[in-house]
Amino acid sequence: MVTTDDLRSIALFASLDAPPLADTARRVRRCTFRPGQHIMLEGEPAPGLFMVLRGRVRLSRTAPDGREQVLAMVGPGEHFNPVPLFDGGPNPTTARAMSPVVCLLLPREDLLALIRRHPDLALAALSAMAGQLRELVTLVEDLAFRSVRARLARLLLAEAGEGAAELTHQELAERTGTVREIVGRALRRLAEEGLVRLERGRVIVLDPAGLARVVEE
Repeated sequence: MVTTDDLRSIALFASLDAPPLADTARRVRRCTFRPGQHIMLEGEPAPGLFMVLRGRVRLSRTAPDGREQVLAMVGPGEHFNPVPLFDGGPNPTTARAMSPVVCLLLPREDLLALIRRHPDLALAALSAMAGQLRELVTLVEDLAFRSVRARLARLLLAEAGEGAAELTHQELAERTGTVREIVGRALRRLAEEGLVRLERGRVIVLDPAGLARVVEE
């Protein structure tokens, strides 16, 4: 059973009053996914709005030659796949569980019915979609105007801060829009400069201020 407390843990619903929360709780269902399991596939019909309670979900697009571009990593309290629910199109991305994942799923017709009944939910959805659009604009800016080295530094700061980024070279390559060999060279250079320390399966950030300067190179 899904409770209103479950929904309050999702940023999209956190500011809503009790009536729309209770109405929504009756319409959502809980889903679980194993690490590596696909939650939805790019180009297929959209099942609804997903909201993450536990775990991490990777959103990506795949090129005709098989290369992946990671668009976002979604964690607890966040939601994904709103666009096709409003424009009626297919899933724009593939979603894959990167750990054991627990999600709430709100089907499209239920979401639209709730928005018609509760205008505050419509405003919250618009605000959330605007935030996601800004993130995509930043991603486009990075891919168009920043070097791999600068994109890698930004990603490491976002994932680790002053701690560790639990990411393999392949994952770093997918999220920075390049290939593993180039990421490997960029990481070794950052390590030689004393900005990071490389360990198996993770990168330790040693100098956040130095990485911040790399982002602006």
